[in-house]
Amino acid sequence: MSFRDPASAEAAFYAAFGALDVEMMRGVWMDSPEVSCIHPGGGLLQGTAEVLRSWTEVFRDSQPPRITHRLLQSSSDQKLVVHTVEEMVNSGSGQRDVTILATNIYVHVDDGWRMLAHHASLPLVERRQPPLH
Repeated sequence: MSFRDPASAEAAFYAAFGALDVEMMRGVWMDSPEVSCIHPGGGLLQGTAEVLRSWTEVFRDSQPPRITHRLLQSSSDQKLVVHTVEEMVNSGSGQRDVTILATNIYVHVDDGWRMLAHHASLPLVERRQPPLH
């Protein structure tokens, strides 16, 4: 399965994440040794099999989170699209809200778009609100 555009692939990625569905997640990623993923605080995972194993671990014994994302920046050419997004994740128990910054990279393959890389990290510094005058 491939997607008609990177936005559709991204929507499917977050739908799979929210549903804790590794088979849906498998449908988003390219099947390639070039695939890579870095989870917050984690190391580099390479290759489709290793990346999908990591998502299986992330999903294990979890409750479906509420997750939304917001596109912050996009760069593209004919075959490659890079999205910088802000992910707002609420744990399945509703006890914890986390904001994660992520870079999602999509590549155009034979019949559409697939995910090539996902790199997520927790911001080290929180945004400061401007002082009230």
